[in-house]
Amino acid sequence: MRPPPPETDDEDEMFRTAPSSNQPIMVAAHNLHREVRQWSAKDNELIAAAKKMALLMAKLSDLVHNDDKGSKRELIATAKAIADASAEVTRIAKQLARECTDKRIRTNLLQVCERIPTIATQLKILSTVKATMLGAQGSEEDREATEMLEGNAQNLMQSVKETVRAAEGASIKILSQTQGRLRWVRRQPWYHY
Repeated sequence: MRPPPPETDDEDEMFRTAPSSNQPIMVAAHNLHREVRQWSAKDNELIAAAKKMALLMAKLSDLVHNDDKGSKRELIATAKAIADASAEVTRIAKQLARECTDKRIRTNLLQVCERIPTIATQLKILSTVKATMLGAQGSEEDREATEMLEGNAQNLMQSVKETVRAAEGASIKILSQTQGRLRWVRRQPWYHY
């Protein structure tokens, strides 16, 4: 298992300004980033994976609204990378659930994280469909493909946010009984730098 990447503010550059409402994928990525940015990714691979997903989803948003024919492969590759990162989030969440002795918290965490693989698979499929539509901007099929992809991306980001929240609760419960695997350390507010 490799350690999470060091924290930098480079990732925050993309999310410094709020996206416009006509970019629902970017809004979903921005919301996930805002949720996970309050936690340090150091010693917390779940937060590191969720941050990576937010960055990849922001990239996907740019690719979806880009009419460049050369971006078809990149669109599909980005969707695959998002699916891989979502598999990592699911793996970590399931491991936490196994370590949690509180049945209610464990069940909640499992229910929330088990939606992620299905939604991620749908994202790969919808991205492939959207990639075939690049260059046909404005057509009815392209509009429908974009709408389905946007809805799917929003659902995936929401599921990851809910998983992070449930994992935080499970980790705290584990910490009170044994030594937990993930450290939940709040990052300092901007005015402490």
